[in-house]
Amino acid sequence: MAVLGGFNGNFDFKEIGIPYPSDVPYVLMRSLPALMGVGVVPLAYLTLRGLDCRPATALLGSLFITFENGLITQSRLILLDSPLIFFTALTVFCWVAFSNENHQEPFTEDWWLWLGLTGLSLGAVASCKWVGLFTIATVGLATMKQLWDLLGDLKVSPRVWMRHFLARALCLIVLPITVYMAVFEIHFMVLRNSGDGDGFMSAQFQQTLKGKGMQDTWADVSLGSEVTMRHLNTQGGYLHSHEHNYPTGSNQQQITLYPHKDGNNIFRIVVPHSEGQADPNYKTDPIKWVHNFMTVRLEHVATNRRLHSHDVRPPVSDVDFQNEVSAYGFPGFVGDANDNWI
Repeated sequence: MAVLGGFNGNFDFKEIGIPYPSDVPYVLMRSLPALMGVGVVPLAYLTLRGLDCRPATALLGSLFITFENGLITQSRLILLDSPLIFFTALTVFCWVAFSNENHQEPFTEDWWLWLGLTGLSLGAVASCKWVGLFTIATVGLATMKQLWDLLGDLKVSPRVWMRHFLARALCLIVLPITVYMAVFEIHFMVLRNSGDGDGFMSAQFQQTLKGKGMQDTWADVSLGSEVTMRHLNTQGGYLHSHEHNYPTGSNQQQITLYPHKDGNNIFRIVVPHSEGQADPNYKTDPIKWVHNFMTVRLEHVATNRRLHSHDVRPPVSDVDFQNEVSAYGFPGFVGDANDNWI
């Protein structure tokens, strides 16, 4: 609805009470939750009627839904809760209608129609919020009960029972998964720009977003290059440092892994040099490529401290086969062999 109304995404809805700018179609955006909240009322009535309740009882139940304060308030907000409840109610209604058809005569057109609509509704529920999985579990348990009853019915042959099983597997498993994946495909097509939240995603996914693409670069790395490094086993934690010291151990600057892109993830590859030797100028000196088994140092760009390790136990471990890694040094300080890495 926001896209149809021309919303450009600049308003972030962070604080309550801020007036809406003129370019935010909030009336149109609030209309969808409102309509879905209204739609829960007739679904409640039809569901109760499908359960063989009298019209007066079904009307009373739908009136309870109509005047329920929580649902009224929720239907006024631009949130996913109203669509979630609507599709939950739609799923229950379709399942009741399917169960009624199943009691009369299976494999008719209406039987397939209500079973398919139940599957579509389940996919919509899961696409709103993962709490919709409880609705899927409820329908799943009811399906298992139906199949168990059919298995004990001597009038139902194994061939017919298998048709029941495959029909339910197709409509209640394959179809909801297809709907869920299709909704996310549309989601990725619409939300193709980078933003604050894309830092939680992998670097590979971020490169597919508009505004985060990178030009192709050479795979070769030279001395003086500024790089970021990721740890494979922790799903992409970046080597990271910041101006905070360890509370124990060496009390030197902390080295950590950080899962998001940040300026403190950048390290410069430099070469060790001895006392009295001038610092190389990597911008004007001839390029020297980094090769296998080359001894280098990693200098943290933001704080000018080098990646360092020594025979000191880390603050979180006291075993003798783990050493602390820290950031150590300052501009003009030559350092020592503990700054060298291969």
